Amino acid sequence: DPGRGNVVGVRWIHTSRCLHDDSKVEKSLRSLKDKNKKLEEGGPVYSPTVDHTIVRRTIGQRVLDEVKHYYHGFRLLWIDTTIAGRMLWQVLNGHPLSRRERRQFLRTCADVFRLLPFLVFIIVPFMEFLLPVALKLFPNMLPSTFETQSKKEERLKTELRVKLEMAKFLQDTVEEIALRNKAAKGNVTEEFSTFFQKIRDSGERPSNEQIIRFSKLFEDELTLDNLTRPQLVALCRLLELQSIGTNNFLRFQLIMKLRAIRADDKLIAEEGVDTLSVNELQAACRVRGMRALGVTEERLREQLQQWLELHLNQHIPTSLLLLSRAMFLPDTLSPADQLKTTLQNLPDIVAKEAQVKVAEMELSQVDNKTKLEATLQEEAAIRQDNKDRELERLADAAERTEFSLSNGDMAKHSETLRDTAPVLEGIKGEEITKEEIDMLSDACTQLKEQKKLLTLEKEELEDLKDDVQEYSEDLKEIKKELSKTGQEKAVQESKASQRLSKRVNRMIGRIGKIITELEQDKVVLDGQMDRPSTPPIGENLISINELITVMRQIQNIPEHKLQSIADALDDNKDGKIDIDDVIKVCVLIDKEDIDINTSQVAEIMVMLQKEEKLQEKEKAQKEQAAKLNN
Repeated sequence: DPGRGNVVGVRWIHTSRCLHDDSKVEKSLRSLKDKNKKLEEGGPVYSPTVDHTIVRRTIGQRVLDEVKHYYHGFRLLWIDTTIAGRMLWQVLNGHPLSRRERRQFLRTCADVFRLLPFLVFIIVPFMEFLLPVALKLFPNMLPSTFETQSKKEERLKTELRVKLEMAKFLQDTVEEIALRNKAAKGNVTEEFSTFFQKIRDSGERPSNEQIIRFSKLFEDELTLDNLTRPQLVALCRLLELQSIGTNNFLRFQLIMKLRAIRADDKLIAEEGVDTLSVNELQAACRVRGMRALGVTEERLREQLQQWLELHLNQHIPTSLLLLSRAMFLPDTLSPADQLKTTLQNLPDIVAKEAQVKVAEMELSQVDNKTKLEATLQEEAAIRQDNKDRELERLADAAERTEFSLSNGDMAKHSETLRDTAPVLEGIKGEEITKEEIDMLSDACTQLKEQKKLLTLEKEELEDLKDDVQEYSEDLKEIKKELSKTGQEKAVQESKASQRLSKRVNRMIGRIGKIITELEQDKVVLDGQMDRPSTPPIGENLISINELITVMRQIQNIPEHKLQSIADALDDNKDGKIDIDDVIKVCVLIDKEDIDINTSQVAEIMVMLQKEEKLQEKEKAQKEQAAKLNN
């Protein structure tokens, strides 16, 4: 549908990193720091689990191993190229990628650049050079709702949107292929396989240190994307969320809830658990799936403090912590034993993905066969997801047809076919359909065009610059940590990463020039030559009435429905909303292809604003720390 997701633009390529997400480079740095700290303290870095006895191989075995290595390498390259090509074609034809598809697209592109670094010199300049041609050949790649006053402005805005998304995707790829370890061996993947075999098959208990160390790999989105329906339903019930709906809907609810919990965890840690009242403690424990009633105040503080320690300090994913509580394990079990039992119940595909992640994070070698298996498993899961979504769409269409034909005797007959289950008390608010989200998206596009706002683009450019700066700083810190163990020469930034980084920096410069040119044109058009280049605070605020007026023009929707949508977006009830925040909400919902209600939209708005405040605070703290260091 060409009119779908107009504000989203070309966001099918890039998914903005959430507040909680760390890049692969940041995770590698944290892992190195943990190892060095343990070495300094004189403790073991990790418990030995693999027999590293050197086995002498015959010449025949060596030749066979090399043949296998190159066979799997070429097969991986072919499959990666095929997948990346198919997804690129999907993107060019205006079909957005799901979160899972986008993750697979990033992985396959990273693998291609890693295997053939020289392609950076060919593909990236080629993409930039042929951008105008691509936009002519594939008009659905971008929304056609831009109502600009000039062809030049339309061309610049299109170029800005595409280049911004390309630069963000390439920066993500840079971080994916950042480091290369010349002396790396596959010991870490073997160790992880042995660890998982212990907890799954042999019943042998690994050390607490190993359980904590490997639990960090099972990231929230990776875990939730691969959970079975009973597990998803159990988590929703634990968190008092709607447990009826498609798997996709349940995952979306859970991801939004986990993001809200993470933001809340950081705020509680900053203020201190001791500052919370008993009612606040009970509410916090209840939200995290822990016992809240019939428990002493001391116990409430203790279990909340333990949660914060595991989540914020030990970096255990929230999804694992909640799954351990959804299994109703005895309180007497230690956190490590609870995590061990949770890991035992995870699907096999999650373990395969985690095996690849541990090697990449700890700068070890991942053999081509393991990567190939993980890629094929994920591809099969994506196909199943797409099949399920298509069945959901057909079921929705059939249900609407049934209701439209229900009249007279047919209506009486259809009563026996309808779901007469009572509505759950936890489900509140009016339903908002995918079509109404599209309409809201269109309204935002029109308002931005009327006001000629570039605030969101500027914010994204600043975020991209921050990512590039953090990446550079993390690389320096990694070299510093490696120098402590004399490994700084063995681990280096990969050639493909260096080349891509240069391209990203050039693109950032061009994007800045496009924004400047658009702003100058706006000043000339408005006849405000003395106006400062930076927009005044609150320029991107719009009134509820403005939004309702534009939505009313786009589609004939009942007045009460328009008002309920607008009220859900106005969290502080002052009659004004930030248009950029509305766009972010549209992007989140549109990407998941689901129907939600007004209460959930309001919760997403609050969650996004919490995350923004925390990001601003963290940025200010980093700047302050940098000044002190200088």
